[in-house]
Amino acid sequence: MILRSLAVFGAFLASLSLAVPAFADDVMLVVDSSASMAGKLGRDRKADLVADAIQTAVADFPTEARIGLLAFGGRSKSSCSDAEVRVRPQQDGNDLVAAAAAGLQPRGKAALAVAIDRAANALDYRHQRATLVVFVDKIEACEADPCVLAESLKQKAKDLTIEVIGLGLDDTEIPSASCIAEKTGGKFLNAMDGTDLGGGLTAALASAKAPPENLPFASIDAPSTILQSQAFSVGYDGPKAKDDRIEIAWPGLPPGSEIRSVLVGEDGARRSLKAPAEAGIYEIRYYHPELNAILASRTIDVTVTPVSVSAPASVAAGAPFQIAWTGPAAPFDEIRVLPAGGGDPIAAIRVSKTARPVSLEAPLQAGSYEAQYHVAAEDNVGASTHFTVDPPAASLKAPATAEAGSRIIVTWSGPGARFDDIVVAVPGAAPTEHVTMARVRSNYPEVRLTTPKQPGRYEIRYIAGDGKAIFAAEPLTVR
Repeated sequence: MILRSLAVFGAFLASLSLAVPAFADDVMLVVDSSASMAGKLGRDRKADLVADAIQTAVADFPTEARIGLLAFGGRSKSSCSDAEVRVRPQQDGNDLVAAAAAGLQPRGKAALAVAIDRAANALDYRHQRATLVVFVDKIEACEADPCVLAESLKQKAKDLTIEVIGLGLDDTEIPSASCIAEKTGGKFLNAMDGTDLGGGLTAALASAKAPPENLPFASIDAPSTILQSQAFSVGYDGPKAKDDRIEIAWPGLPPGSEIRSVLVGEDGARRSLKAPAEAGIYEIRYYHPELNAILASRTIDVTVTPVSVSAPASVAAGAPFQIAWTGPAAPFDEIRVLPAGGGDPIAAIRVSKTARPVSLEAPLQAGSYEAQYHVAAEDNVGASTHFTVDPPAASLKAPATAEAGSRIIVTWSGPGARFDDIVVAVPGAAPTEHVTMARVRSNYPEVRLTTPKQPGRYEIRYIAGDGKAIFAAEPLTVR
């Protein structure tokens, strides 16, 4: 079967957990070594990425299970039968497989069907449980149909699974590659970088683990639906052995593969899990690491959080206020403020997964405005609300005269926004110009202001935080 979108699979790869099992199927890695493997996947050569992924993944594969490697397209530039077992299937063959993969040099044609057939026979697939993990960069360059072959092998096999990892295949090649996996009950992943590749191989090797018999009883009690990123309670019953855990995972992935998990308790007390941030169908599982088995599972539908936004009906110009919201809080989602009827945003603040309201200061210009929840992934407005900005309102109370260079107390009322100032300025000067100043504090209605050292006529002003507007002014004579 084809896995979900690559973005979804990337979330699984980031938290993949692989437990070492007691037993496993025989495994054969079937590695494309044709000329196109010298090309790049992202910034790295495909052949190098495969070698690195194999070295990392086989380190956790059980040494008592047989593992081998077959390379195709690595000897001849023209042969359609160039498929050679480089490491025969054997116990404790992990290091040999890693070394063989590192030594492959891209050269010839992609004789994929021949390679799959020879790898299956190397594992005695008619009489043994067997898993092939096929790395393919290019679909059959010779006259053979690997999909038809896979179906034929499955019919003759005792229990054969073929997992297929594409290396940046284009859309025309994906159906042929995924068909190979589908015919044998395996999975297909079209890797687009080294992270995809490494995670795909780890998952494929995990799926090769043989299931234990006579599993212990377990059960799970969890909601059938939950909003994305929300915490929810899970009840359970089971062995409650050390390291047993409740997992949330994508359906169909091997035991031990999880997005997140929590350990069970001997007392059987309910546990809390947090839903994934991405909506979709998931599984809640009771996982038993010692047996590497899922003892119980049930699906849970993670639904999209409704999007809403709310603001005060009116707010004073320049005053601090908050906009409350609900939404998925996906990367780059933000709250925007803009004039009612459209225009460029005046303010834009990223939302956080804490769902806390965003704090900002009202525009200085009175009028009607709109607050929006902007959904970045879709580049659209998920929800919006309108509010009114009232005309600037501020007042000052201060002595009419004062001595040069003295300290006076000015009582004020106004927005009290960040960076609002009380200043002494020359009458007629621009709002940005002043002789002395003091910053207001929203919780303290007075400021101490130093008068100019030069006697003369001045103004005491309440200046908006951006320095562009005078909200109030009173005359001051300095003697």
